[in-house]
Amino acid sequence: MTPREEDLHPISALQHMAFCPRQAGLIHLEQVWAENKRTAEGRTLHERVDEGYREFRKGLRQFSGLRVQSLRLGIAGRLDVLELEKSDAPGDNAAFLGLEGHWSFHPVEFKRGEPKDDDWDAVQLCAQALCIEEMTGAVVDGGAIFYGEIRRREEVALTTGLRVRTEEVAQAFGEMMTSRILPPPLWKKGCCACSLIDLCQPKAGAKGKAGEYLKELLG
Repeated sequence: MTPREEDLHPISALQHMAFCPRQAGLIHLEQVWAENKRTAEGRTLHERVDEGYREFRKGLRQFSGLRVQSLRLGIAGRLDVLELEKSDAPGDNAAFLGLEGHWSFHPVEFKRGEPKDDDWDAVQLCAQALCIEEMTGAVVDGGAIFYGEIRRREEVALTTGLRVRTEEVAQAFGEMMTSRILPPPLWKKGCCACSLIDLCQPKAGAKGKAGEYLKELLG
């Protein structure tokens, strides 16, 4: 059944789910949150971006704070930045932004830290691209993640594998929210940096990986 717009889950929740299903459950099921230095810096960074701005240059457009959604995946959220470049292809695909003609879309997500070996941030970026594709009919080939700690953006190719992974995470998150079952604690190296570590008590549960829970949830 297609969800109503008011029932859509936040895109950012997929980053939580990809990182740790229990963290996602604590935040989105139990409505638990704890601030630390990392989360405070990240919130400040996004508050600046979410103020909203538009920049127009010849053949280029840049928007911040745009709301996007995917009814198919059941997600919605606001983009940190969406960059557009005019192309020679026929048709109009950015009328929702008041633009005529055909444009290529390039979402940019802002993160306070540094690039990670895992795909948590890439999943969130890919989810944004999937929303744009559903809304416009365009194909989004890639995006970028700007990391505040290194003051540089990292380009991300939206491969078939990343798209499949993102859809699986979205499905698993939706099923968790429907079941209302809080995932068990799973100790991993990233737990020490999590602001919810004292509430989660990850060492109290069986050791394992978040990916194992995702596979079990998806059957």
